[in-house]
Amino acid sequence: MSSIDSEGMLISYRVELRRFQTIEHGDLLGVRALVIHQTDAPTARHTFNGYLSKGNGAHFLIEKDGAIYQTASVKKRCYHVGRYLRSKCLALDKATCDSRQVQSIQALTWTLQIRALDRYERTKDYPERYPMNADSLGIELVGKHLDAARYEEVTAMQKQSLRWLVSELHGHFRLTPKDVYTHPQISYKHPGEASTAEWQ
Repeated sequence: MSSIDSEGMLISYRVELRRFQTIEHGDLLGVRALVIHQTDAPTARHTFNGYLSKGNGAHFLIEKDGAIYQTASVKKRCYHVGRYLRSKCLALDKATCDSRQVQSIQALTWTLQIRALDRYERTKDYPERYPMNADSLGIELVGKHLDAARYEEVTAMQKQSLRWLVSELHGHFRLTPKDVYTHPQISYKHPGEASTAEWQ
């Protein structure tokens, strides 16, 4: 069983602490969901180098051999979700959308639609909307994108580590399987990212 220390670090023999304060951007409001990503990098080392230079990243990173690194405090916000949220009501149940609001948004050009839908979604509370940087943890899986539709297959060792990590975070933050998403579900990302990830 793991614990979380006062700094927001997950203490377990299975987790190597490799914190990058360069990817932490203020306090996290609370953990309501988990978002699974793939790095588009061949190794953890490549991703660490990116964390030092770009300022974007996620809270955890799982190498192809299953090694788990915690790269940011679970008390801190990371920029991992992306700039614009997709509409959860349009994706899952259009009857729950504000039809007048959505009709006016859908009359806009595609670029303006994305921005307007994002603003509309951010007026809602989770779980009526998808998770944001302010209320979710990001978990990266090392893996390159192959083409317009596919990323590298998530390895068996990564899947095993992901299942363990998600289970631990469920326990610490009282999450359910419905609170776990892949990056393309919630934001406008490469459709194959994390499509082969398994966490249940």
